[in-house]
Amino acid sequence: MSTTKRIKPGIYYRGPHQYQVKIRRNGESVNATFETLAEAEKFHKVQLGKVIAHEFVDTTKERRTSLRSILERYMTEITPTKRGARQEANRLKAWMRTDMAAHSIAAIEPKDIADWIAAQKGKAPSTISNSVNLLSAVFKKAREWGYRVDNPCQSVSRPAARPARFAVMSKEDQRLLIQACEHGPAWLAPVVGLALTTGMRQGEIRRLHIDHIHPSWLHLPNTKNGEERDVPLTTEAEAVVAEIRRKLPRRLDGWVFGDPDKLSVEGGFTEWQVQQAYRDAARYAEKHLGVKRRTFHDLRHIALTALAAGTLVDEMQPVDLALLQDQPRRTEGEVLEVDLDHLGLGPVGRRLGGGGGPAQAGGGQSGQGGQG
Repeated sequence: MSTTKRIKPGIYYRGPHQYQVKIRRNGESVNATFETLAEAEKFHKVQLGKVIAHEFVDTTKERRTSLRSILERYMTEITPTKRGARQEANRLKAWMRTDMAAHSIAAIEPKDIADWIAAQKGKAPSTISNSVNLLSAVFKKAREWGYRVDNPCQSVSRPAARPARFAVMSKEDQRLLIQACEHGPAWLAPVVGLALTTGMRQGEIRRLHIDHIHPSWLHLPNTKNGEERDVPLTTEAEAVVAEIRRKLPRRLDGWVFGDPDKLSVEGGFTEWQVQQAYRDAARYAEKHLGVKRRTFHDLRHIALTALAAGTLVDEMQPVDLALLQDQPRRTEGEVLEVDLDHLGLGPVGRRLGGGGGPAQAGGGQSGQGGQG
């Protein structure tokens, strides 16, 4: 026996938590069922207005498609084509673990995104923004796939970036940190040494190839911003490269530390490997050697702070020191964000001074590179 009961025109009660909306106007029809009367009334009001105004859009497909299914498709079809695919996949999986993932893509609103942002207390603003920007890209791609859905991320404000910080680490503490790294994998001390003496990002160090090591500079063909860059080697950095040649075996595939695009079990060199090994070394240095613990990313800023302070400038020209005069005083333990392009060290301009920088030296030379 049917329990359907009309509550008001276009809305029917069909049983516990079943409120059906039926609209027929201008030859168009809309049917949908909701758990609450309030949801049904809201939907009825919106859809009736669209039908009457001849703006009817059938969103059946969108209401039947969950965010999780779109995230999975994006991770399968789009993510593998990107640099940093593994990190992006992890962010997508994090979105899949949210309650929002079970909702239809048509039901997700800007407020849902804003509420998610508010719940991410303690996380870095850049981490939160990166996740929201990725979700925004997913919705944009969904529209390209034919889904009639608004992008709920577009009208949501991202967290304000943290102000620039400064980092100064004494040479003695750097020496002790490297000493602690000697207790880890053979590649750890050279990796940390490169970060401290060149300011290279972890991803750039992991992608270091034999053919890109030159007598006085390292060539980075594809950096974070998508541009190539030459990194000049100071005397200290040259010593690190010499240590790499002396201690690490030369790989047949040409990668200095391992293939950055493979898992560790496949001979790869992953972000997780570096982070885990460095974390252990930093803890050891703090506990046994009295060195204040810093993240791996801090090492880049320590090197850039040294550059900004002029301690590396004698060997890394040209740098306009006048650009640094308005920088606040640095203290131990602070971290400095330095814009290398602002310092005159552009995408391929971070090179040694004088008339013959790396770019003029013949980027194709590879005979000097690599271990051994």
